[in-house]
Amino acid sequence: DDAPRMLGDIAIAYQTTRTEADAERKPFENHLSHLAVHGFLHLVGYDHEKDGDAEIMEELERKILAQLGIPDPYAIEGQVN
Repeated sequence: DDAPRMLGDIAIAYQTTRTEADAERKPFENHLSHLAVHGFLHLVGYDHEKDGDAEIMEELERKILAQLGIPDPYAIEGQVN
């Protein structure tokens, strides 16, 4: 069957996203995009239960977000990588 496969749902709470973005001094749109990418990766089977899995997932998030012009969400302000 060539019908689209339903992967699941991604629900993102506006107020929580706004609060986190403000606390981290990140643009709301960037944080929202990060949460959407993170949620999608969960839907396709990635997780971060183990350190190695977290590193893989975070690297994918960084690459996807970079393609969207969004800076590394895991970078610490003032940190040089």
